[in-house]
Amino acid sequence: MPHENHPVANNSHHLSRRRFIASAGILTAAAWLSPRHLLAEGENIVVAARKRAETANITVQALRGNVSALIGSGGHIAVLAGRDGKVIIDSGYATSRARITDALAKIDPGPINHLVNTHWHFDHTDGNEWMHSEGATILAHENTRKHLSTTTRVEGWDFTFPPSPAGAIPNEVFDKEKTLYLNSTTIALSYY
Repeated sequence: MPHENHPVANNSHHLSRRRFIASAGILTAAAWLSPRHLLAEGENIVVAARKRAETANITVQALRGNVSALIGSGGHIAVLAGRDGKVIIDSGYATSRARITDALAKIDPGPINHLVNTHWHFDHTDGNEWMHSEGATILAHENTRKHLSTTTRVEGWDFTFPPSPAGAIPNEVFDKEKTLYLNSTTIALSYY
């Protein structure tokens, strides 16, 4: 007879056929429900995300005072409104432009004067060009400008981003830190 601590005698280490089959089924389902299987045949994650953003609802969440967040177009978009115009943190997807514009108008009628990109990923910079065309100065770390200015391949997304149009490229960059004072607020940017 096996000892009590022997794996065969201890049911906590014993995997029944029923539990094995159930576990295998769950793992198989998880594999088939992974993002690549949820996409349409031949569609990659970037194309699918931009397509979903075309119809995404954009909601405004008041955070405090003159700071709000737009939720629904890729990464959240922060908005600092005031006499210096709107300061936007990340531009979301270009395909959400109409709904982003409507949401921004609910916050404040002022223009978009400043856009800060936190990084180069498309869900944070895809709307750069249209915001720049509305009058925004685009500020970002120098690496963001580098990525947006050149062809960038992302293997995990199976996508090659072409260089962004000239109007989408940050026209002001910083290397380590940058401090802005806009709308009675100090905005400290730092690269890490």
